[in-house]
Amino acid sequence: MQSTHYSIGKFAQLSGVPIRTLHYYEEIGLLHPNRRDNGHRIYSTADLIHLQKIIGLKSLGFSLERIRKCIHHHEPEVNLIETLQLQYQSMQEARAELDRSLEILRRLIAIMQREGKLEHSLMFLLIRNILREDKQRSWVEEHLSEQTAAVLFDISPGAEAELDRELLTFIEAVKRLSTGEPDALEAEEMLNFYVQRTLHLLDEKAMANVDHISEEEYERLNALVDMPLNEGEIIWLNEALSHYVSKFGLPGVGEP
Repeated sequence: MQSTHYSIGKFAQLSGVPIRTLHYYEEIGLLHPNRRDNGHRIYSTADLIHLQKIIGLKSLGFSLERIRKCIHHHEPEVNLIETLQLQYQSMQEARAELDRSLEILRRLIAIMQREGKLEHSLMFLLIRNILREDKQRSWVEEHLSEQTAAVLFDISPGAEAELDRELLTFIEAVKRLSTGEPDALEAEEMLNFYVQRTLHLLDEKAMANVDHISEEEYERLNALVDMPLNEGEIIWLNEALSHYVSKFGLPGVGEP
């Protein structure tokens, strides 16, 4: 094939790659243009084809170092296939991570639009809990039921926003009410809402399984659900729950 030669300006125009980038590719050993007697770079048709390979691999997410090895070391076809497969897996994982980040942003925007504002501590609380949802779901499936897990996690964006709002409201209520008595009427009413809400989410299998969950497994669940309550607030909440259960009971289950 007859080769045509191009100045660096013309080569940049044809390839769509800035001159500065061409200089950098030459510096790291990706491109090797010839030089005229006056020192000016001169690129050939082969260099243009070579550059298209670089652009193609770069568009697949390959690092420049990996591209240099692929192109200049002439890796066997089988190694190139393995490289492409590894790159595919890596980009799948990167896409999953990006999707998770977009999901977190969507839910934060939804709750902020609904509430008008969101304290930084509560915003990061939501982020931490969202990042743990896969493990939370596994715990629910293992110790309660798959149906309850689906009710909690396979939900619409609107239902997600409502659960996020209820979590924040619960935390704020505990912090506010913990300065008072655990058997106060307002504490009873607050707990009644959340207890009934929780019971509504459980199917019959989950209700039956609640009595058989060990204290160790409850501790594991506590580690998966971020609740920014201090020691005094936790003591108050436990006392308020004990009072509520002794007074009203929990239909279908034993101790909370």
